[in-house]
Amino acid sequence: MRNSYRPLYHVSVPFGWGNDPNGTIFYNGRAHLFFQHYPHKPEWGPMHWLHVSTEDLIHWDLRPVALWPDHPYEVNNGCCSGSAVEEDGKLWLMYTAAQHMMQRQCLAVSEDGGDHFTKFEGNPILTAEMLSGEIYEEDFRDPRIFKKDGTYYLIAGIRYLDRAERKEPAPVNQRDVTNPHRPSPDHKKEGWGNLCLLKGSDLFHWEYVGHLLYPQPEFAEDFYRLNGVYECPDYFVADTGEEVLITSPQNLPQSGDHFQNVHSTMYMFGNLDFETGQFKVRVMGEIDAGFDIYAPQTMRMPDGRVVMIAWKEMWGRSFPTAKEEWAGTYTLPRELSTDGDFLIQRPVREIEKFLANPVRADKLEVDDSEAAVEGIFGDVIRLSFELEPGTASKAGVKLFCDGTHETLISYDRETGKVGFDRRNSGIEITGEEDVVNVRVCPIGPCDKISMEIFLDVSSIELFINGGRYTMTGNVYPDLDQEQGIRFFAEGGKAVFRNIEKDDIEV
Repeated sequence: MRNSYRPLYHVSVPFGWGNDPNGTIFYNGRAHLFFQHYPHKPEWGPMHWLHVSTEDLIHWDLRPVALWPDHPYEVNNGCCSGSAVEEDGKLWLMYTAAQHMMQRQCLAVSEDGGDHFTKFEGNPILTAEMLSGEIYEEDFRDPRIFKKDGTYYLIAGIRYLDRAERKEPAPVNQRDVTNPHRPSPDHKKEGWGNLCLLKGSDLFHWEYVGHLLYPQPEFAEDFYRLNGVYECPDYFVADTGEEVLITSPQNLPQSGDHFQNVHSTMYMFGNLDFETGQFKVRVMGEIDAGFDIYAPQTMRMPDGRVVMIAWKEMWGRSFPTAKEEWAGTYTLPRELSTDGDFLIQRPVREIEKFLANPVRADKLEVDDSEAAVEGIFGDVIRLSFELEPGTASKAGVKLFCDGTHETLISYDRETGKVGFDRRNSGIEITGEEDVVNVRVCPIGPCDKISMEIFLDVSSIELFINGGRYTMTGNVYPDLDQEQGIRFFAEGGKAVFRNIEKDDIEV
């Protein structure tokens, strides 16, 4: 009998609050995940770094708290987001020490495999004043370190001050007050959201190279005149040779059906000029079209895979699990690759070891009605199928149903969009968007759509057409009472093929 919405095979904060993933790294034989944490209440507070690690990417072991605010340079907002790097066998963390009106970068090191960290006595090692007049000192955060050809590089989120333009400060968007990465918006901000590149011969000495984003006529002005910061940047080179920049822009305006959340996640393919710092964007896209995803971070595994994990929540939303004295979950780790203009996301293959009790159905026809398949139900499962919409105007699957509530995943043949509708999913989820509980993902006309769905008590992760598109969201049905699954079609006949359901036993 379930009495908690805590997921079983996703990372969740054990108590208090958790947000951005930090310091994702494979080190000393294990994958490590640090994340922003406030231990005293299930709400944002002065930030700590909580630490978990794993050998199989599914079972995560709780480690000692890595960082907590105990120095004068951290007194207001704490030890905010950053990254991890191995140097001479030691594990180093770089993090943002955030105070009102000032954000600076600091270092801490562990010599015992990541259980205990000592802060560098010379902290803070990086301030905006040390580097460039282009960086607004109040918005300089989330350093991501990587190494190339023996040189360290660092990408951070900034507000860029164009001294040549000196235009009026960007207006403050009042929706932004719920994002505690930023100080109180009772004064005007200067500049526009951007990213910067630094380089150094070691972890202690850095020089400013330049800002990454600049006007390109093929992209809207909104992308380089952002009223916020491109938070939690990450950079990697895919096995195709594609250079990938991922980041979480605050207050990015909605563009058609894309970027429907107050704060977004996006990827850019292009070329990073390590001499100027400019990133020539070839294509940009949304990482996930769902409700609950922010601050994705990657790590390189020993076999070469790039694995990403993100915060599976969203700023400015209600958190029903706060009644259980915790708030904060994380996505199933995802393997990243590229295909043309698409960032491909697939659940890590390690999850396959935990699939059990398979149920299979070759074909199900549904004509302007709905139907269940014997043995296909559950709330901790993997479900996959191929949908042929046929003559149906809309077809899909109802999850967490057979009670008062249901969550709909569907394909609309007329619009060519996949929909995720949680308006009747259970406990109401509120937020700051005009439309809080419906999201759509445009995939275009399709005679066949593949869907793979991972359910975990209160979590839904949808992978569409082999991971070309993803949609992620949390729902809160009646525990234990709403585990039904029904396939439906409206306005005509649809066919579901190769239906597979597996329990996930961890």
